[in-house]
Amino acid sequence: MSADGRAPMPETLLLSVVVAVRDSASTLSEVLAAIRSSDLPRDAYELIVVDDASTDGSVAIAARYADTVVKLRGRRSGPAYARNRGAELARGAVLAFVDGDVVVRRDTLPLMLHTLDARQDIDAVSASRADSSGAHNFVSQYWNALLRFGEQRHSARCAQFAPGCGAVRAKAFFSAGMYDEWRFATACLENVELGERLLSTGHGVLLSSELKVTHLKLWDFRSVFREVWLRSRLLARSLGYSRMSAAVPSDVVFTLSRALTPAVALLATLMLAAAFVPSPHTGTKGGAALLGLLLTNLPVHRFYARTRGLGFALLSAPVHIVVQIVAAVALCTGWILRDVFGDVSPDAATQAYSEVGHEVWPPVPRRI
Repeated sequence: MSADGRAPMPETLLLSVVVAVRDSASTLSEVLAAIRSSDLPRDAYELIVVDDASTDGSVAIAARYADTVVKLRGRRSGPAYARNRGAELARGAVLAFVDGDVVVRRDTLPLMLHTLDARQDIDAVSASRADSSGAHNFVSQYWNALLRFGEQRHSARCAQFAPGCGAVRAKAFFSAGMYDEWRFATACLENVELGERLLSTGHGVLLSSELKVTHLKLWDFRSVFREVWLRSRLLARSLGYSRMSAAVPSDVVFTLSRALTPAVALLATLMLAAAFVPSPHTGTKGGAALLGLLLTNLPVHRFYARTRGLGFALLSAPVHIVVQIVAAVALCTGWILRDVFGDVSPDAATQAYSEVGHEVWPPVPRRI
């Protein structure tokens, strides 16, 4: 027995669950309790929480549930860095990464292990979003529905290692280079990029439509616009729009931007037709523009109406247009930055390691 009365964990485990948190005190207890309530034998997995310099009570909450708690001090390093540090301590043959605001169901983790065991062509599997967000305000529900739309349409042919909850064989994770922690200092596209990198190195990736998890994060207009801006700009500047669109078509940036080209074409046609109308009123032009945007986004709005009701679809329409505009401007900004300044450069230490032949991140070889 250990000093706290718990039996010692075996040297090797079936699963290691890594939860990276930052100021997650409001949701962490529910998240960790759900993991501990999973339909898995307690001696089959370990729970590791990595705290990324939180200023709230996240560490104290984690200590009540986790087998290992890692406290990162100093400046915040981002979820990619935190997950990598947890993975380095993990002893499981499979690594499961769960966000500090995502609640798994009792069968989520067991079904992930079953999928990996049954399908040897798959090295990583992740869960889709539940039908409704755990935060009940309108913006959170809109954002959850928007991401669900992409997941539902492209899960069968998607390389996305979805944020929130995903499991990957440890050997595949380390051989692919772990999370890219220097480029993704904040939560953004680190899971998407990892999924694409796993696929490109010969590891199968599955976004399961059958596995569901609930996201508790509370979104407002500002945080949604910021998320869309960061994702779109980084994707255009660093990851490559065409390359990522082919590998990860379910990402929200492609859901938003894919309708922009036909929307512009339709708007141009409507404006040209309006030019032949004698003295068209401003309201007529505006109505034509709005109609064009609604028509090109019809699949999204039909999805909203079917899953959340007609009232929700009507309320979402203007929000969706604004979000699309933000995505378009951010994509253009990313392309301009790439053409003028190039991709974002890593820090000096990373560049030094790359010059001596290490081509994957982290640059220092890790013992598996």
